[in-house]
Amino acid sequence: MITPKTRKGNRTLEKILNASIEVIEEKGFMNTSVSDITKRANVAYGLFYYYFKDKYELLDQLIVKANREMRYYLKTHTEGIEDRIEKEKVGMREFLRWIKENKRYYKIFIEAHVHRPQMLIWHYNKLAERYSIGLREAMKKGEIITINPELLSYVLIGIGEILGKRYILWSNNDISQELLTEVNKIIEKLLIPQN
Repeated sequence: MITPKTRKGNRTLEKILNASIEVIEEKGFMNTSVSDITKRANVAYGLFYYYFKDKYELLDQLIVKANREMRYYLKTHTEGIEDRIEKEKVGMREFLRWIKENKRYYKIFIEAHVHRPQMLIWHYNKLAERYSIGLREAMKKGEIITINPELLSYVLIGIGEILGKRYILWSNNDISQELLTEVNKIIEKLLIPQN
């Protein structure tokens, strides 16, 4: 992918990325054409190929975009929380909120599973890599159970993912406060240090 050097170029690229998310959500990756994307973005057809070699490179970039946005959202919504178990509770709640607000990315993740599995692996590895750093620090301070931080990061990511699918994506609802209270109990039981 070509990185734009001007504000106008950044705006154009963002229009292409956002349009492609919409079209892929509606039609699926294989049924989406470059023409569909450029028409939706209201940009010249050739501009797509200025930024991307092909649709697969575009899909890679959509995964990178989703990953960055998710991590930034979670970071900004959990900043300043000192207690790690509390941070995990808030983080889980905010992750589920992010899913609710960004359902369109889940179609992208599903498409990546089929068409760009290495990028989906990259996505989860990137989440776990960053997550493990904070968990490792909390373990050193004795705030949470001491186990393999990468393993724990994948366990917590997995819990969030399946809860998001079951209670938000599949049912098109919010997760209730009652369920969040139960999730908080699970997080506490899972993370509280053993004496």
